[in-house]
Order: sequence, then structure tokens, then C-alpha cells
Amino acid sequence: MLAWSLNISGLWAGVIAVAAGFIVMVLPRILNYIVGILMIIAGIGWIAGGEWLAGVVTLVFGIMVMIFPSILNYLVGIYLIALGIWFLVTGAWIVLAIVTIVFGVIAVLFPAILNYLFGLYLIVAGFLAIGRYYGWF
Repeated sequence: MLAWSLNISGLWAGVIAVAAGFIVMVLPRILNYIVGILMIIAGIGWIAGGEWLAGVVTLVFGIMVMIFPSILNYLVGIYLIALGIWFLVTGAWIVLAIVTIVFGVIAVLFPAILNYLFGLYLIVAGFLAIGRYYGWF
């Protein structure tokens, strides 16, 4: 065990989130490539573990995201629309369903905005984590 604590949930998580947020804001497509690389690695891991179907599907999607990086934003948008419809069908909280569908439609119509929103989210969450660590709130 370490003699000192890095306090991952506070200061360090905040610094990492703020840095990652600025990187995503400056280079928004980097997020898509990171996701594509992770999907390829996960697909290889699934195949190596004997899960061929999941591995091949994940690997194909990872390669598609690497070749066409903006496809990830459309997939997220389509997923959010489907999730919102599912919320409506199952009778879940109607406001959540509508908000989810709206965010999905925005992601499909304006796919580039998704990366900027995520970058902004990381920056805000990072500053909140840093502020909480220092007791500002």
C-alpha cells in the first residue's frame, strides 16, 4: 500500500478532467479516435477471450470509427433517440425521455457539437472536483 494518497476522486481527478476537456475542446476529433482505438482493443480482447461475435462486431465498429470518426457522434445520437423512445414505451419519466430524444436529435443534426459538449462537461466537472477538494463548495 502506498504511504501517501493520490486522492483520485478529488484533486487529481479534477486536474485530469480539466486537461482532458481542454484537449477535447482544442482537438475535438481526438475523442472519436480514442474511442475507436479502445473499441479495437476491446474487440481483440473479446476475440482472444473466445467471444467471437462480440469481438468481431466491436472490432468492426472500432475500425469504422477510425476510418469515419464522425460516425461515432451519429451512433451516439441514434442511441440517445432509441433510448428516449424506450423510456417513452416503458413509461419511464416522461421529462427524461423527451430530454434524451432532444439531445439525440441535436447530436444527429449537429454531430460536431457532441465532442465540444463533452469537452465542456469534462472542464466543468474537473473544476467542480478541484473546488470540492479545496472546500470551495
